[in-house]
Amino acid sequence: MSLPATLKAKWFWYSLLCVLCWGAWTILEKMASNEIPERTVQFLFALGALPVALVLFATRKFKLESSPRGILCGVGNGVLAGVGNAALASAYRSGGNTSVITAATAMYPLITVLLAITLLKERLTNLHKLGLLFAAAAFIIFSL
Repeated sequence: MSLPATLKAKWFWYSLLCVLCWGAWTILEKMASNEIPERTVQFLFALGALPVALVLFATRKFKLESSPRGILCGVGNGVLAGVGNAALASAYRSGGNTSVITAATAMYPLITVLLAITLLKERLTNLHKLGLLFAAAAFIIFSL
């Protein structure tokens, strides 16, 4: 019996690692924001990401990419992730329910999908559209 194609795909395993890391990250974010101010949490978040950035940079033999657009998008990614993380720490520190805050902020793929359709001209199947409707409904129900 052979494995389904998805289980053989690199993207699947990278995605699984991402889910595991982000699942633990949100709990650590909440625990940290219970103990220290959200600005400090954000600073420590950036400090914790620095060793990862340095290792990745070293594996490239300390060479930057040559695409200005790619570099701009990469830096923009870091800025938006930093602002988003600071907002998440603030939400956790505000005393909200960790489960509700995490589920609500986990709806960011809805924005990604809308941007992918608009900016990247990607297309959705009817099944994908149905999934988005369910995700939007879940967001509304979970936030009540």
